[in-house]
Amino acid sequence: MRADESQRPVVVGYDGSACSEWALRLAVREAQLRYAPLVVTHAWQWPFAVKPSDPSVIETVRHTAEFVIGKGVTLAATLAPHLEVRARLERGSAASVLLTEAAAEELIVLGTRGTGGFERLRVGATAAQVAGHAPCPVILVSGPIPEAGRVVVGVDDSPQSGRVLGFALEEASLRRSDVLAVHAWTEGDQPSREAAARFQRIVAPWCEKYPQVQVFTSFAEWPAEEALLTVSGDAALLVIGNRAHREPARVTLGLVTQSVLHDALCPVAVIPQS
Repeated sequence: MRADESQRPVVVGYDGSACSEWALRLAVREAQLRYAPLVVTHAWQWPFAVKPSDPSVIETVRHTAEFVIGKGVTLAATLAPHLEVRARLERGSAASVLLTEAAAEELIVLGTRGTGGFERLRVGATAAQVAGHAPCPVILVSGPIPEAGRVVVGVDDSPQSGRVLGFALEEASLRRSDVLAVHAWTEGDQPSREAAARFQRIVAPWCEKYPQVQVFTSFAEWPAEEALLTVSGDAALLVIGNRAHREPARVTLGLVTQSVLHDALCPVAVIPQS
């Protein structure tokens, strides 16, 4: 399969960890579905504040990084021999390298945690920073990729909900699967009947735009994270928006986004909404 030269690439962060291998497998599938090139990305840097007295030590770190990215490229080529696969090896933090060209990328895929951090850490700093700051969709992977399943999408009342729905239905169209659109309602909002009607009005135009995709709706009268996590077990992909503002000084994932990423039972696509 030859990639369309005008198609923006799918980028995957790879560091040799189990999570990054699962992410790479999903990224290969996403690139194939889009007829897009795949860019396997790895970042390396000297991990200490004080530089080593022997410069050859840094060269050893760089050579190790070359070995890691070579392993990722080889795996991608083995999974999809006809896919255009490129390597991007850069010096710097993983988050900064992945975000450098994100505006020109179709999609970023990475594991929820890599080789560093605590063993029980569910969502690492790199995953949180990239998902919180990337201008393109980011899919975070925490376990083996489901072979099949529907696309679940969380829908709210924000003006940007169309971008989230659009990604979910396009993804379902590519995968030839159906969509479950979920809207959470809690007491204190507008009356439930009005909220349910507004939810249907938000979804309806997208059903018309993607008539080939069967769309089911769920109006849940409990918190959003609970409603989404309840249905994530049978999903191939969970799509949510991130309503927090991006600020350079800190990670800016919304509370619902953080909760879903921590406990979701399937890959999660985070769509920027600001």
